[in-house]
Amino acid sequence: MKHRHEIESGRTSTATSHLLGFRHSGEVIAGRDRIRAHKIKSEDEIARESYRIVTLMDLAGHEKYLKTTIHGVSSGFADYALILVNSRHPPTHMTQHHLNLCCSFGIPVVVLFTKTDGCPPHALETSKKELANLLKSPEVNRRPFSVKTEQDITTCMDKLHTLAPLIDISCVTGEGLDLLRKMLFCMPKRRKHEKKLNRPFEFLVEDIFNSVPGVGSVVSGFVNAGELTLGSSTHVYVGPTDDGSFLKTIAKSAHVARINTTHVTAGQSACLAFSLNKELRKKLRRGMVVLTENPTSTKEFDAEICVLKGEGTTIRRSYQAYVHILNVRQSAFARDIHIVNNSAFGLPPSHGAKHDDDGIVLRPGSRAKVRFEFSQRPEYIRTGMRMLFRDGRVRGVGIVTGIPGIPAM
Repeated sequence: MKHRHEIESGRTSTATSHLLGFRHSGEVIAGRDRIRAHKIKSEDEIARESYRIVTLMDLAGHEKYLKTTIHGVSSGFADYALILVNSRHPPTHMTQHHLNLCCSFGIPVVVLFTKTDGCPPHALETSKKELANLLKSPEVNRRPFSVKTEQDITTCMDKLHTLAPLIDISCVTGEGLDLLRKMLFCMPKRRKHEKKLNRPFEFLVEDIFNSVPGVGSVVSGFVNAGELTLGSSTHVYVGPTDDGSFLKTIAKSAHVARINTTHVTAGQSACLAFSLNKELRKKLRRGMVVLTENPTSTKEFDAEICVLKGEGTTIRRSYQAYVHILNVRQSAFARDIHIVNNSAFGLPPSHGAKHDDDGIVLRPGSRAKVRFEFSQRPEYIRTGMRMLFRDGRVRGVGIVTGIPGIPAM
């Protein structure tokens, strides 16, 4: 936990990441240093010793911080999701929100029943029955699969797109933790970032550090495509700024897992240091991108959307919502709506949409092609990016299908 209020309340409110390293045998690399017994191993030491590295991203579970969780799922490029459920209490409405959120982005889920030590058997049984009903619902469509042995892990490993493994764990007695570590070690990489190496370099900015002593401006984020070799002539474009322009600068250095490197490639989380003066540093913000060629920005985009089930969801022209597209998050409103029956999601014909005196009205289950316009500033987006929009709770998901004035790739 980063902040004082998190320690006092016990609730996570920010997205944090940690490295978990494994040796060839599957043994976890963690704990205290052999030579310095009082010192816990740092992340760069774990990264150097590891045969396999798993990055764990901790997101908020409380309803108050749902928007932080939505942004983390949208921009985190997670291969899998671990959803924690208190075994002593039935799943809450937030558990259902988290399941729907992961399935909207196509992320396989693994459910962990925590605090099983001292939990009455009937309470655990009730929790599992109610969770099974959530998993079998049409929105999630997963079959619960209880994992008790290592053979069960092998059985479900290549079926995670249809199964949802259930593991009972206790941090007090250590029950189920070995099974969880074994599962994390065996899970294959789901995202094939190596297929993006031939595309132009694209780095998504997640955080800004403007006062690093002796370095200057540093941004952290994810390499979404391409590769970059650093040097004195490595010119990059950072943006877009509030007026839609890009800053041309030099990438001086890079770090991956706190280890200095001269080469970053698609699929890595990295930090880049730029050569910027004090005035240009003020223009940096989260949600920017770092490109090596063809920097473009837009305030409008077309998307094919699907409205999710919810209470009081009615969408018509001029509807305004908060849009998440990878690391971009900004308020946008619908300029134009067209009903479509041949969906990009491969779903059956649209239903729930109708025409009234004010134009087309979308309700839960509707699919339509919508032109959105950002309210504040231009952003960098491409066709094919997944999007999610909300006005409090999640209202719908979609795919960016076009940018006005830019031909489809």
